[in-house]
Amino acid sequence: MAALALLPAADAQALPTLHHGDRGKTVRKLQRALHLADDGVFGATTLHAVRRFQRRHRMQADGVVGAGTWRMIRRSLRSHARAAGGGGASVRTRGASVRDLQSRLGVAADGVFGPGTARAVRSFQRAHGLTADGVVGPATWTALGVPGSHPVLKRAHLRGAARPGGLPLAVVRAITAADRIAALPYRYGGGHRSFHDTAYDCSGSVSYVLHATGRLGRPRDSGELMSWGSPGRGRWITIYASAGHAYMVINGRRYDTTGRWDTGSRWQRTDRSSAGYVARHPAGL
Repeated sequence: MAALALLPAADAQALPTLHHGDRGKTVRKLQRALHLADDGVFGATTLHAVRRFQRRHRMQADGVVGAGTWRMIRRSLRSHARAAGGGGASVRTRGASVRDLQSRLGVAADGVFGPGTARAVRSFQRAHGLTADGVVGPATWTALGVPGSHPVLKRAHLRGAARPGGLPLAVVRAITAADRIAALPYRYGGGHRSFHDTAYDCSGSVSYVLHATGRLGRPRDSGELMSWGSPGRGRWITIYASAGHAYMVINGRRYDTTGRWDTGSRWQRTDRSSAGYVARHPAGL
């Protein structure tokens, strides 16, 4: 691990004690060791990261980086370097760990680290003062509140037939678009004046996803969605619409603003009754 080389090999006491408000090259070393943006300023983000690290390693979480904290940082870096390089934790692009990550980020938990998941990771990293490289390493797992050792996760580069589950490109685009706005706020009328908004209501969310498939030229309200597209359920995408609400199912997963307050995402883990709704689908999907 490159960050390991930033710390003296002999004794952590060779590094000065750092406090909130300090600046300089040693602060940059600390930030890079903790996988933070290295601006050289021991500000609030660095302070929070230090305290998280100290709590995770059962140290006094005072935010002061003294000899004991330096030693623990070096030990942690050495441990992760051994795991990544010698048959311990591996780099993964799919599987149970990816599904766990996706659930915590509020995106579709299909177990494949695709472009939508990568964007969500980078957004999370920026929000938590981490280097927004889209790679889920120890610092990102810690910021997610997941203790213990975990594999490094990164984007799977998919080509042609290697798309997840052999899905049509339009469905992959729908999932990616749904991931993009999954955790955005709900606002009545959101997403109707333009596909690009800061908050979306139920039909605005559905319209945004359908637009990404190339099948919808303008946003539609739930009443209009009752007669849009082809009748009945689709193979990969189904829209359920009534006069007052609309949601959709994409590749077997419900995408619905109802329940967002509980899950933090428009993606829902459970199905719901479709009684009283008209089922429609994009032609061919």
